[in-house]
Amino acid sequence: MSEVQVPVASLRQGMYVSALDRPWVGTPFLFQGFVIQDDEQLSQLRGLCDFVVVDEELSCVPVPRNPLPVHGARAPAPGTDAAVRRRMRLLRRNARAGYRHRQTSHGYVRWVLHDSRLGRSVDAEEAREVVGVLVDSIAADAAAALWLTHLKNRDEYTSLHCINVCVLTVAFCRELGYADEDLKTIGLGALLHDIGKAWTPLEILNKPGRLTDDEFRVIRRHPEDGYQIMKDTGQVPAEALAIIRFHHERLNGRGYPDGLRSHELTTPVLATAIADVYDALTSDRVYHAGRPSDAVLRMMYEDAGGSFGRELMEGFIRCVGIYPVGSLVELESGAIGLVVSVEPDSRLLPEVLLLRDADGRPLEEPMRISLADKVAEAVSSPWVIRRVVRGEQVDIDPAELLLREIGVGLSV
Repeated sequence: MSEVQVPVASLRQGMYVSALDRPWVGTPFLFQGFVIQDDEQLSQLRGLCDFVVVDEELSCVPVPRNPLPVHGARAPAPGTDAAVRRRMRLLRRNARAGYRHRQTSHGYVRWVLHDSRLGRSVDAEEAREVVGVLVDSIAADAAAALWLTHLKNRDEYTSLHCINVCVLTVAFCRELGYADEDLKTIGLGALLHDIGKAWTPLEILNKPGRLTDDEFRVIRRHPEDGYQIMKDTGQVPAEALAIIRFHHERLNGRGYPDGLRSHELTTPVLATAIADVYDALTSDRVYHAGRPSDAVLRMMYEDAGGSFGRELMEGFIRCVGIYPVGSLVELESGAIGLVVSVEPDSRLLPEVLLLRDADGRPLEEPMRISLADKVAEAVSSPWVIRRVVRGEQVDIDPAELLLREIGVGLSV
């Protein structure tokens, strides 16, 4: 049994509290289910409760063996059902594991970019091991992996962008039917697609204003530079090298560096190109704020005929969803939620974690609900998504929300 009742005197930081001995409403805890992170939370629990239910599997520390197991199913929280709660717990668990892999991968990419700037060679076998872990993480729970791509930092754009493009590309190519070994090669190219930027002067890479023609010519060299960096190792498969060199090429021949056309571009190259553009346009950069995901997908789809191919772009939208996991959305009722799961047959009506009610008031207990189920039950459609919103528009930080949901420190 994964859940046990623990007297509040026995609680420790790192334990995952999945239920209280009283309703969550009226307590100071924002989320139903959380990891105890500090002494203040311990004091609050000891002041409110006699015992709580701790999930051993989701806890970061051992749980004492003297507590009584929880027998039978507890009554579901208001507005939820047991199946939805189980899916949310599974998503949290997989996202927490994925977060650890992501942090390790991010450290590796930062190190590779730093060493490449100093002229040191890259160990492609190490990179392939990093990609292998990411591939396994995506295979375990693609929704959790895609959720984590919303952890972004303007000051570390290049390194985090490499991680996000790798995750998006691998998740997409997995949907297209590529085998795990192929995904590792594709992921290697996607992870290192911008390695050539290590040779781009930082004053150009981080320039907040418009680039001059000369500066633009310099930055356009990064695919060739990256290709040369990795080709010189003698360890990188041709397919991965092609992704590094050709991820800025387009079907109409207007890309760079070689002006290739449709018949010369492979599906993994174009899949990486789609992921690259999508993550770039939805991210905050030194020279522009990121755009809402639905607007970016719409714009990319309209341009897909000459750039990536309409059919392939449709496949990417099916993979990430019109409202991708991790997006903040406003419903027709005015309520605000966070998309946490997208089913292929209900892309317009995903599952969301409802955060605010129709009047804009924060919910005492954020609830995971299926919009598809709500629309089927309702005569009118207050549960239809009106638009994607950015965090600053509604004073919600999606990254902080995500990290709090999965019970890790507030550090991207």
